[in-house]
Amino acid sequence: MRGIEAALQVYGDVNEGAFAAEALRKLYTDIAPSDRVLAATLVYCSLRRQGLWKHLLMKYCRRSTKDMTALTQNALIIGIAGIVELKYFALPVLINGLVQAIKSKGEDRDIGLVNAVLHTVADEAKPYLAELKKSSALRDQALYWGIPGWAAAQWSKDLSIPEAKRLVRSSGMRTYLSLRLSNGVDREEWLQEYRSSGKKAWASPFLQKSVRTPANPYPLDIPGFSEGRITPQSESSMFVAEAFSRRWKGEPMLDMCCGRGIKTGQLADIMPGARIEAWDISEGRIKSAEYEMIRMHTRDRVSFYCGDSLLLEPKTEPKAILLDAPCTGSGTWGRHPESKWRITPEMVSEAAALQIKLLDRAVSLVAPGGFVAYSTCSMFREENEKVVAAVMAQHPELTEVTVEKSHKLMAKGKPYGTVISPGLPWIDGFYLALLVKRK
Repeated sequence: MRGIEAALQVYGDVNEGAFAAEALRKLYTDIAPSDRVLAATLVYCSLRRQGLWKHLLMKYCRRSTKDMTALTQNALIIGIAGIVELKYFALPVLINGLVQAIKSKGEDRDIGLVNAVLHTVADEAKPYLAELKKSSALRDQALYWGIPGWAAAQWSKDLSIPEAKRLVRSSGMRTYLSLRLSNGVDREEWLQEYRSSGKKAWASPFLQKSVRTPANPYPLDIPGFSEGRITPQSESSMFVAEAFSRRWKGEPMLDMCCGRGIKTGQLADIMPGARIEAWDISEGRIKSAEYEMIRMHTRDRVSFYCGDSLLLEPKTEPKAILLDAPCTGSGTWGRHPESKWRITPEMVSEAAALQIKLLDRAVSLVAPGGFVAYSTCSMFREENEKVVAAVMAQHPELTEVTVEKSHKLMAKGKPYGTVISPGLPWIDGFYLALLVKRK
């Protein structure tokens, strides 16, 4: 399968509810090796600023999108994204690839439309985009960088208009892969091994166990992944687990919403003496987490239980709890761009209501003298500081522990916790608050 055809199929799957990374992974072996990077690039650049591409489609197409098939709309979105973002890809090759993909599906009647619209965008859109990029209006900045307007407006209320503009720009940028080295793996030796294949990578100045790449390589192609020596993970996520481990004193611990087990595996790796109990409501995520522990060679030290974290009872009273709460994921919109087009303002409030219940439960479960680490990958104060404030108001026995600032993108929350802004391709937006339960 060629790259453009694969991108069209994956983009269609995402519009039907799939996640881009998973859809690409399923097709990976079917895509011609030389076209795999092109397929992934087209999918992610189409999703990252999807709102802008749809705006350009309406601006330069005379036919209503209601009169188009889903395949035609998808081809036009991918084509517009490719024209604007793929600076060194020949326009005729892109258009011909999309036309051939449409033909293969038996939808010949829209070939002329696709040709006409994409050539018009290529000829006319550049000055308009330059004007949009220079605009001082927050709504124009949100449109240009591919951020839902309601989210930009909410950030302007939570922060300030200048801060909202900075967050809009950083949330719309392209992200690259950072990798976490496991215990016992020498960073310089691994970098030499990786570079020997002609690929680029360098040590992160933020975290000692992290390296950065200027790309998004497929995990199975990364030296040491299958053996558990290295794990794809954003540096913000790594920092949360490291901050947790620095507070840990060897007591029983609970990972209350472990998801697919990335932080669980990190904790088990950097705290070799820990016995970890881990919960998640999804059987599928629990199975993925169990596989992750096998890959990391830590399965014997983690006990998984599937169920509702508001109802499960720990086997041993924990004195340290990590609550990496389910959230809207707005801090990772650069890495998972499909998510931002599925979130609504109502979903932010719904997430916050659940987060308050989960944090309240964590506080009730942790032993006196213990601590709870509350984290999200959201940039909305409603899911972060306001959740912590609501729970602290109900529990006077709680006190906040300050997280040491170790990066320029870290800032004190207003008033609780620490916010990590998504200002670099390897650093997602995250929030962390450390709460101690006094005896």
